[in-house]
Amino acid sequence: MSDYTALNIAVLSIGFAQSFYAGIMLLLKKNARLPDRILTVWLFAISVQMMISLFNTRFTITAFPISPFVYGPLLYIYVRTLIDDKPRLRKYYMPWILPVIAFAVLALVYRNQPIFIFDEYLSDAPLRGVRFSYAILLMVSIIGYSIMTFIQLGKHRKKIKDLYSHTSQKITLGWALFVSITFFVLYFGLFVLGFTRVFVQNFNFDPLLVGNLILVFYSFAFSIFGYQQDRIYPEEIPVEKPKYERSSLRPESMKKLQEKLLFLMEEERLFREPELSILDVSQQLKTPRHHVTQVLNENLGKNFYTFINEYRIEDAKKRLEDPKNDNLTVLAIGYDSGFNSKSSFNTLFKKYVGVTPSVFRKNRDLE
Repeated sequence: MSDYTALNIAVLSIGFAQSFYAGIMLLLKKNARLPDRILTVWLFAISVQMMISLFNTRFTITAFPISPFVYGPLLYIYVRTLIDDKPRLRKYYMPWILPVIAFAVLALVYRNQPIFIFDEYLSDAPLRGVRFSYAILLMVSIIGYSIMTFIQLGKHRKKIKDLYSHTSQKITLGWALFVSITFFVLYFGLFVLGFTRVFVQNFNFDPLLVGNLILVFYSFAFSIFGYQQDRIYPEEIPVEKPKYERSSLRPESMKKLQEKLLFLMEEERLFREPELSILDVSQQLKTPRHHVTQVLNENLGKNFYTFINEYRIEDAKKRLEDPKNDNLTVLAIGYDSGFNSKSSFNTLFKKYVGVTPSVFRKNRDLE
């Protein structure tokens, strides 16, 4: 057994064990939701591909990997089900299964043919067509679904500012954005190097080994972050209202609701709740969430995130200006004002005030 074969078997074994174990953990997860099921399918798809590749080191089962055709679609579907208020499988998700079926048949039909012999990639006309069809369609699938995933994550990051007064990796899905970007970059790089291997002589590069290493990385990343991911949109408690209340508010009703909303902030200082969401506010006001959003957007010209954090900034400024609070650290004042992390406090304070909280306090002492 060559060193290369031994390395490939080691990578495949680690990848299979990790993805299969992670899939079992997600399958047994309590209160698992649709995104968890999608991720479970993805991890099992990786483990199946790893197992087939292991067998292919000694016996030829398939002519080329089939599972990569599901990676892009499952990434997109997983993210969509995470960011949907009411996640569900949609009919237009189904066409992605067609190339999987087509190439699964071809992989079995051509299993005894030298499909992935890179030194002969351009030879043998019938096989050359299969090779390039596989490579190009796989590249289009991964790049296309990656771009669609970026678009959905971008929309989500804007949407949550109407729902939450704070941010976290589990709400913004920063981890999913990072993994999606690396997914795109690594696979695009893999395609570039793979085509270079075909057209440039003496360019020693094996896309299959590198592809297996990438899969091991993703099996670890998604099993860790995906298992910890909670529901982003909490279930809204229905508020009993007359039927007409489901429509937009009339001007007089909007004014009354705005007064109640401002009372909650200025008198009850609800903004000091670090994980305050628009659902919490709507329940306090006993009104549907979309009515609160309407008042914020149309009357105040702000989203929920900006509205709450402006109150927090003003509250922190007053506390920092008051010498009675000199016994408190800057961070303690930030937490008391409703911020849930040092980074968010510093970033937002500097954005609105122009300096960090620490500099703001020092400037007060110099005056």
